[in-house]
Amino acid sequence: MEKRRGICMPKRKAVRVQQELLDEIKKEVAKSEYRSLSEFVSDAIRLRLQTLAKERVQEYLERDRKSRYPELQSRLLYTPRHIHVQPTLQGNGRIGITDYFQSQLKAIVNIQTYNVGDKVSRDEPFGVVETWWFTYDLYSPLNGKIVSINKEVIEDPFVLNVEPSQWILEVQPEYSEADSWMNGLLDLEDYEKLVTRLEVGRAGIRR
Repeated sequence: MEKRRGICMPKRKAVRVQQELLDEIKKEVAKSEYRSLSEFVSDAIRLRLQTLAKERVQEYLERDRKSRYPELQSRLLYTPRHIHVQPTLQGNGRIGITDYFQSQLKAIVNIQTYNVGDKVSRDEPFGVVETWWFTYDLYSPLNGKIVSINKEVIEDPFVLNVEPSQWILEVQPEYSEADSWMNGLLDLEDYEKLVTRLEVGRAGIRR
């Protein structure tokens, strides 16, 4: 019996298929260590739930990242060159790229930076980030000296494609700028306004 959309299996055929399936399950139960059909079904359900849980782990991690990231963003400072800075308790600045910057790069595959002890200058490159196609300079938001590098990010730059909020290096500001290096940096609201203007401009160009 056919319907306009799809084919409807006759009721007798459906019952026969179900019975054949049930017979096959009973055979498997008889050959295995299961003591009953209900025990087999319970174990099958348990295994399926475990599989589903594993498949959802990445989804849960992504939800967790999205729930935590706005709070972290509000504590960061930003530059128009799409670098974020997180002030430390010691007065240093932990530097990384912004979420917007990563979204434009699509896939980061390599990062190169200066070494611990090297000096960096405000608005001058301190390293590069590479995609499969291009290389982009990373610009320092302050004058100072590199005191720490996040080896985990350098050794596995793909992590920035999932967690762009990770810091790349930590800079100790010059003594003369210890209390003023944050002046001129953008807060989250101002940075989001900048990104909005950029996106509006890009949309206008595409038209």
